[in-house]
Amino acid sequence: MSTTLDIKTFGEKLKHHRKNLSLTQEVVAERIGVSAQAVSKWEMGECLPDCFNLKALAEVYDVSLDILLKTEENDDIKAVSKKIEQLGDEFVWSKANRDAENAHRDLGNDLWEMWKGLYFIEVGNKEIQKRDYDLGSLRICSDYGMKIWDDDGVACIVKNTLKDHLDNVNEHTLQLMRELCTPEGFAIIKALDCHGRLSKNELAEKCGVEISRLNELLLLFTEGQIVEYISGNNMLYLTPNRAPGYKICAHYGIVAYMVIAMASILGKRTNFSTSEYTSYND
Repeated sequence: MSTTLDIKTFGEKLKHHRKNLSLTQEVVAERIGVSAQAVSKWEMGECLPDCFNLKALAEVYDVSLDILLKTEENDDIKAVSKKIEQLGDEFVWSKANRDAENAHRDLGNDLWEMWKGLYFIEVGNKEIQKRDYDLGSLRICSDYGMKIWDDDGVACIVKNTLKDHLDNVNEHTLQLMRELCTPEGFAIIKALDCHGRLSKNELAEKCGVEISRLNELLLLFTEGQIVEYISGNNMLYLTPNRAPGYKICAHYGIVAYMVIAMASILGKRTNFSTSEYTSYND
């Protein structure tokens, strides 16, 4: 693949980044210490800024130089995914070097911010984008499906085509979902974590569910692989200072967290008017 800089495309990118920030050529010129005519020539693709002005432009537009200088068109999602994977690897390396114990928690927070940035690009309308970004929440509806972002801890995409793949939803699955959404089922989910463990007595005390009902739900949830019990014989999962007990399962347990997310979203429904959150993509 050729890496020759396309001067015309580079100029168009400069113009795009400037307009994204609602800046005039005069304002950009003043910030980096050149004439507005120079900025105009760069955007028209008549000439290139020198290395010092390139760095200044990247700082003004808050974009990395490698992104700014990349002018070849590439719609290969695998190539883009590889770039994101490399960035993730750099995050892990840098975090682990400074704080190995919290490296993955920090990485999760960093990726959360990266994902948020990608989410909000899709809005298109800059005023709505900025308002929702400042509010820490977003709703997008389109023929692709529905999306939601909430700074409290929810990021979700549901494709419309999901409805075409629900043939395996049987009565047992629906029963499991119903019990997850009962007050007792919800209390159990809220009480458990995906990392720490609680004994049955600790769980009963924390969630306030009567013991016979707790036994009934724990049996259903463990059979459905929503919850798992880590016994004293399972040395694979036991670590110092972590006694045997119940925890959210690492696989189907995501459903439990979706129930919590649903409750969070529905609990905020009065904060969002129909006129505010319409279909941005229509």
